[in-house]
Formats: sequence, structure tokens, C-alpha cells
Amino acid sequence: MSVTTVALHSPLVLVPGHSLDEQLRTKAESSAGLPPDVSQIIHDLNQLDGGAAASVSSGNGRFKPSLLVHTRTYRLRLEATKRGTGYFVKHIDPLRLADHARLARSCLLVRPPAWQMVFELRAVPEGSDAQWQDLEEAWQSLGQGHTQEPETTSSISEAQSEFLATVDRLIDATEEITTREEREAEPFPYLRPAATGARRSSTPQSVYEFQLLGPELPQVGVFVRIQGDTETRGKVSRAAGSSVTVRFDRPVSWDRLPARGALELTPGNVVFNKQRQAVSALRTRDTKNPGLLPAVVEHRVRTIPATTAQPHEELDQEQLDAFRKALTTEDLLVVIGPPGTGKTRTITEITHTTAITTATDGGRVLVTSHTNRAVDNVLARLPRDLVVIRVGDESKVHADVKPLLLKEQSENLSEGIRHTMEQRTQAYREAEAAAPWTAELAARLHRADDLAQKEKAAALHLQDAVQAAGAPAWERLASLQHEEDERELAHQALAERASRLQAKVQSERQRSHARLTGRLHRSRARRGEEKLTTVWNEIQRLDDQGPELRRQAEAASAEAERAVREDPAVRSALAARQAAERRLGESLHSAYEAADMAVQALGTVMPGVSAPTRLPDPADAAAGLHTLHRQLEACLPLLSQRQELTQQWQAAISRDPGQLEPELVRYAQVVGATCIGAASRPELSGVDFDLGIIDEAGQISVADALVPLTRVRRGVLVGDDRQLPPFLDSAVADWAQDVGDPELLRLTSQSALEQLRAGLPASHIVQLTRQRRMPAEIADFISAAFYRGALLTEKEHRHTAPLFASPMAFVDTAALPDRVRRESGGRRTEGRGRKGASNTCEARLLARLAAFYHRRGSEWVVIVPYLAQRLEVVRHLTPLIGDSQLADASVGSVDSYQGGESEVVLYGFTRSNPEGRIGFLKELRRANVAFTRAKSQLVLTGDLSTLLRADDPDFRTLANNLHQHLLHRGDMRDYQEIMTALDKAVPDLEHGVGPTPAGGRL
Repeated sequence: MSVTTVALHSPLVLVPGHSLDEQLRTKAESSAGLPPDVSQIIHDLNQLDGGAAASVSSGNGRFKPSLLVHTRTYRLRLEATKRGTGYFVKHIDPLRLADHARLARSCLLVRPPAWQMVFELRAVPEGSDAQWQDLEEAWQSLGQGHTQEPETTSSISEAQSEFLATVDRLIDATEEITTREEREAEPFPYLRPAATGARRSSTPQSVYEFQLLGPELPQVGVFVRIQGDTETRGKVSRAAGSSVTVRFDRPVSWDRLPARGALELTPGNVVFNKQRQAVSALRTRDTKNPGLLPAVVEHRVRTIPATTAQPHEELDQEQLDAFRKALTTEDLLVVIGPPGTGKTRTITEITHTTAITTATDGGRVLVTSHTNRAVDNVLARLPRDLVVIRVGDESKVHADVKPLLLKEQSENLSEGIRHTMEQRTQAYREAEAAAPWTAELAARLHRADDLAQKEKAAALHLQDAVQAAGAPAWERLASLQHEEDERELAHQALAERASRLQAKVQSERQRSHARLTGRLHRSRARRGEEKLTTVWNEIQRLDDQGPELRRQAEAASAEAERAVREDPAVRSALAARQAAERRLGESLHSAYEAADMAVQALGTVMPGVSAPTRLPDPADAAAGLHTLHRQLEACLPLLSQRQELTQQWQAAISRDPGQLEPELVRYAQVVGATCIGAASRPELSGVDFDLGIIDEAGQISVADALVPLTRVRRGVLVGDDRQLPPFLDSAVADWAQDVGDPELLRLTSQSALEQLRAGLPASHIVQLTRQRRMPAEIADFISAAFYRGALLTEKEHRHTAPLFASPMAFVDTAALPDRVRRESGGRRTEGRGRKGASNTCEARLLARLAAFYHRRGSEWVVIVPYLAQRLEVVRHLTPLIGDSQLADASVGSVDSYQGGESEVVLYGFTRSNPEGRIGFLKELRRANVAFTRAKSQLVLTGDLSTLLRADDPDFRTLANNLHQHLLHRGDMRDYQEIMTALDKAVPDLEHGVGPTPAGGRL
């Protein structure tokens, strides 16, 4: 956190803006914490002893440069007056979580001598100064520590400049070509709009329903606007019958919608704008990774530091190499992974380890791809101990990942907070009883203190009465005690003298046998014995006095007790003392009860305040209760503040649940979004990422890849350059071909993965080669046809499935009559918005096969090249399985299944014509994608005679190689043979069972 205190030399004068009173009235209805009136603002500002937290906001189209000043509960937007003498209070808003997060990063603490308010500009005191320049300079100084990154100030090279210019041209041309259809489309006239809720002209809404006049309906998901109104952009969320439902980007007033008008398609330019922003960021070196542009253009990269980090799950040696390099690469790493080689597993391990490693440094991992499916595949496999956020359109996110959606988590968290706040509100409401019980405790303690004083006085009075009643006896007892003490002292002195005499006599006796002095010593010994006898006699006399003295003392003590016991004054004083003790005990018991009630009221909201322990000593009990009372009194203001904060939380969450979204992102360890979504979603604005992982990068153009790469400190591109290319729209590729620019042609014909693979050093490229998805019969053909034999199979597969003798089978329709097997619509333009060819014969076969595997409980998908064929297969399949939704979800194009897998894959080539026209089947990577989705069984269907005479030589070679492989290791079957086998298992509900006119079976 960066904070600078700005001590100003003179007061700051505020002038309420014209709409301030109206803002307060309007916003106070739905927002807690706003002041009751304008005059309260100055009081609140002057109460901020440490200064007001503020930030400087640069001007934009809506606001002039302004000062955002924050009180404890609301925020003011102040704009300096023209003469710079003060500030207009332009806006007032309640504090949001985003405000707290922004202030936590950096803020100014503005400390003027005082805040003042006048209610018109001319009333600003002479000589007042807004001191705007001082505040602006302080704010700029505060930001200097964050602005400079190494290498960001150097200019880009000529090669880099040319590269970016070429990308710009590509973006412009792609937008022009791909949005031409929307721009040239006829509008959709409508008769009347209808509000989806109650019709309220004063309340703008986001969703309206339109009754269209013509038969044509815009497709769900396209963007439209009211014809002639460029600001009413919305997305078609539903189209049925003659009506469409449009969700506008912002609420639109009913009065703004013409009763009769038209909806017109508006091309979506978000993708292209984000691509241009990425190019601009590279041009100005305003990217998180300063080495990105040199790595992309000149392929200059830094050495990857070594690491011995271990993944959480076992990886093979190539996956482990990719894992470790991804953890330490400082710019870009490319991981090439053919189908089934564990790309998603490797990405998951990289993401998991990076996320938990960088979490302490505020970094996070961005998982992105061109498609939502690829993003969801990774997120679904991440461990639950990570904080994962999915950002995107709910309708395009897989069901398994929907709980991770930012909106879903925000709503769940909001609901949890609302529930918690409701419980807390009730708890605080119950805790309000603590205040009166605390006051009652104080009153009862005061009474107990008075009774304690009275008890002390009664004790003293009793002591005096006892002293008076027993005084004569106690005096006699004291005298006897004195005599006893003197006797004890005399006895002790005599005993010590006897001990010394006895020692002297013993010494003289020992010397009595001496030849010359023996007589002298014997004489001394006799005299000593005489003295010792006298001492013993005196000791005996004192011993004889002891019992008598004790008897007299016992009599005196008994006399004192009798005198005290029988004295009326003592009896009266004792009764008064006992009564005082009883009243004190009852008072303390009452105080304990009040304390228990106060603590119980606080129990759920302040569990740290514990119930008092009953103490036997009244003084200790009173001291403990006084301590508890002080604690309770200290808690009451905090209780009130917490209650107010709870109400503010309730109001804030009810008013704007979306404000939790930035907080959820802030604490996320992993964020998943599409390449464009990573830059276009407002929730991710300003979010830093340590590592960006781009999955399915073989399908992503350079322009798309640059969008997430400019937002991360380092990037890892994972994919397969032998899968679908980035530009599937032939119009863009044809345009690049016509321009004749080799660099432009390379950008359209190669993905970002291909271009980096061709240029980066070997140290920054990891090749995965061990596949574990497909049986060897499928994988060996894929390896030879697309990967120069480098794809190795490590999957043991024992084929036990019925119907076909090999995991790779082909059902040939060539023997059927021409009118039965031929395609329809094959000469239509293929590409954007076109349905392409269909083939009824093949569609019926695919539907019957799908129904067969469905009834066996197998996991299956049907993949076809054309939209028209997809619809034909769904039409035949639905009555066979009785589930239209499953049929619609399980039949798709090659493009939609890239990155997916299934136990059984049924693929139809569709094209059947005598000329060998194969259309965009000539893009061999489509076949690679389709074939490699199978985990156990791949069934191909088509007219082999058409495929073997294909008008494209590369496809013709592939078809011949496929035919030879099937003859040796696959299962070549005739249409009629398979349909006969399916008749019993899956009867054709639509047409029944019977021979075709030419002997075949439809």
C-alpha cells in the first residue's frame, strides 16, 4: 500500500453542486451510510482526525479532473472551481468494496486545517485556495514508484514495427470481410416492442421482446440495434415464432423505442478492437512482458532457469520437461502436443503449481483459448483447493464449469452474505438487550458496594461489642499469657545453661586422671555438678508451673467466651452483621444474574465476552463483576458499530451484488476466459497475471494470441499445429493470397503456435509424443499421415466391440445407386453462414449407428463437415433415441469438437459426386481433428469412390493411404451389410425395413 499525507496550508471550501440535494434524496432510499443532509458532510470530514483518504481522477468524457474524497461511509467527487478557490461537490455515492480495494493500493491523506462549506460560489471566502496543484503533484509522485519496468522505455525495432503494421492490416481486412454479411443484411421490421416485465416508462429496462413482421429472424447470439439509434446495441437472447428477445447492453427507456421500427444487425467489433489494443500496447511497450515483442518477431528469448519442482500427479518425461520449463520461463514457451498426449493434464499441473507458488506474490494464472470448450476442459480438471474463476457468457460455458462462473460465484457469495447478514442482524437485535442489562448490572453493583460498606461497619461494631463484653476475662487471659511467656523464656535460658554446664563437667572429668593436675580437674568437676543440679531443680520448678498456668488460661478463655456469648450487646451486633452479610450476598447474586443476562445477549456476536465465575469471597466477587462491567461498557459502542456495518452490508449487497466480482477476481489464483474475453471483460480490468497459458494455440491466430499475451508476465502456448488452422473463413485467406504480401500470407496461413515453433530455439519448444487416447489401429494411421511417424502409442486396447472387427472401420456407400448416395447442395458456397452439402443416405446410416451405440450405453458423438448434414443427422436421430436435446448436443461439426474426445466417434465425409469435388475437406487438418477424437472406436462413412478420385491431390493421397491402412488393419464394410446388421438392433422408425429399388437399404 502506498500512502502520502498532504498537509495543506489553508482550509478547503466546498460548494454543493446543483443536483447534490436530489442525489441524496434519491440514493438514500437504496443506500445506507449517506448523510441525512448536505450540512452533515462538513461535520463528517472534520471528524477524520488522520485526514481524508483521497485519490485524483483524471478527466474523461463524463467527468472533469476531480478529487475523490472518502469519509467512513460515502465518497465525494469534487471538481475545482474555475478560479481555483474551492471545490464543487458534484457527486455523492456510498462506499463500495471497489473503493476500499483501490484505496488499499494507494491513496492520499488530505489534511487541511479545516473543511468548510458555503452554499453558493460567491460566498467562498476571499483568498481561499483549492490547492489542486499540490494535490495533483502529490498524486503523481505517489504513482512514480509503479510506472517504470525494465526495458519498457526502449523503442521498437524496424522489424517489430513492420510486423505490427502487418498485423494491423490483417485486423482491418478480417473485420471488413467477416462483418460484411451483417453490414449488408436487410433490417428486421417489427410491429411493436413489449417489456418483459411490468411496463414502466420511468424505469428503463434491459430486456425487450419484439414482434417481427417478416418471416426472417435474426439468429440467437447476434448483436442488433434499433434502426437509426446507434446507442441501443443489444444481443438476441431468444428467437421463436415471430418474436425475438433482445437484451440491451444498458437499460433503455420505453419511450426511446419506436412503436414501429426495425432491428438491424450491428457487427460485433469487440474482437477487433481488443486485437488493435494489443498491437497498440506492443507498439508503446506497455505490456506486462517486456520481452514479448522481441520473442514473437525476432525470436529473442532468455535462458530458461532449471528447476527440480515436482508435479502433484505423475507425468511422463516429456510432460515433466514441459511442466518444469513452464514454471521458470521468463518470456514464451511452446508445447506441441498431438492428440491424446496429455496436453490438458500437463496444463493442469502447470496451472496448479504456478497458482500456489505465485499466490503469495499476488500473481495468478490466466487459462485461455480460442474456444470456451478448451478453457472449460482445463478448469474442470483443476483441484478444488484452488480459487478458480471462470469469466464468460453463461450460455457458452460447460455445465461442469458453470459453478466457477464469476457471476455464479458472486451470486452465491451474495446469497451467503445476505443469509449471514440476516442472521447477524437478528443476533444484533437480540444483543441489544446487553445495553439495559449492562446498565442494570451497574445499578446492582452500586447497591452491592453500599451493602459491602454496611457489612464492614457491622463487622466493626460486632468487634467492639465483643471486646467490651470479654474485656476482664481477656485481661486475665493476657496476664496469664504474659506469665506463660516469661516462664517459657526462663525455661529456655535454664536449658541452655544446663547444656553448657553438662559439657564443662564432661570435659573436667576427662582430665581428672592427669598426674599433676588431676586433683584440680576433679574439684572443678564436682563444683560444676553442684551447679548443674541447682539448674535442673529450677527447670523442674518451672515445668511444674506450666499446667497450672494453662488451666488458669483455659478458665479465663472460657470465661471470656461465656461473657461474650451471654452479652446482649454482642448478640445484637452479631445479628446485625449476619443480616448485612446476607443482604450483600443476595445483592451480589443479583448482580451475577444481570451479568449473565448481558453476556448471554452478547454471546452470538461477541463470544469473547465470557460469563463471570462465582467467587465465594464478596470482595473478589465484586472486583470481578466490576471488571466485567467495564468490559461490557467497552463492547457496547463496538456492538453498535458492528450492527450499523451489518446493515450497510445488507443494503450494499441487496443493491449491487456485482460489486463482489472484483473482490472474487482479486483473490482468484486461476482465471479462465477466452483470448478475447481476457481483455474484453470489465471484471479483469487491471488484474495482473503471472502466467498465461493458451490452450489449442494451433487454432489461434497471431492477432488473437497477442490479446492475452500482452496481459501476462510470461506465456505458454500449448497445442497442435496439425489441427484446425486459425482462419477457417476462406475469404480471409483468399484476400491475403491476392494481396501478395508473404508476411501477410504467413499470418493467415499459420497459427501463432506454428510461427513460434518455426522461430524459437529448441530450448523453448517441448514436443509431446506419447499418446494414450486412441487404439494403435487408429493412432498408427494418424502418426503416419500427419506426424511423420513420430506419434507413439502407450495404450493397451483389446477390441471387444460388436459390429466391427477393428477399432477403425469404414462403411462405404459407393455400391448404392447414384440417386441414393449422392450429396445435395454440394455446389453451394461453403463458409461463413452457409449450410454446405447434405447427404441423406449417409445421415440415415450415421443416425442408426449412433442409436446402436446409444442403446448399448456407450459414449458417442457424430462429427460431420457441414451444417446442413448436421441438421439432417439430427432429424433422423431424434426419433431413434427419443431425445431431441441429446441428439442436438451430440451431433456437431469438426470445429466444435476440437479439444474433445469420446469412446465412439462416427464421422461422415458427406461428399459424394462423380467429379471428386471435396470442397473444404481439402483442409487435411479437419480429418486429423475428427479421427483423433476417438478413444475406442472410429467409424468412418462415405463414398469411397468419390474420396479416392478427389480433385485435391493432397486429399487424394490421404484417401488412398487411408484405404490401404483399412485393408490391412481396419475393417472395410459395405453400406448394405451394416444396415442389415443394424435392422434388428435399431429398426428405422421413419422408413421401416425393406430393400431399396437397387437392392440396397436406406
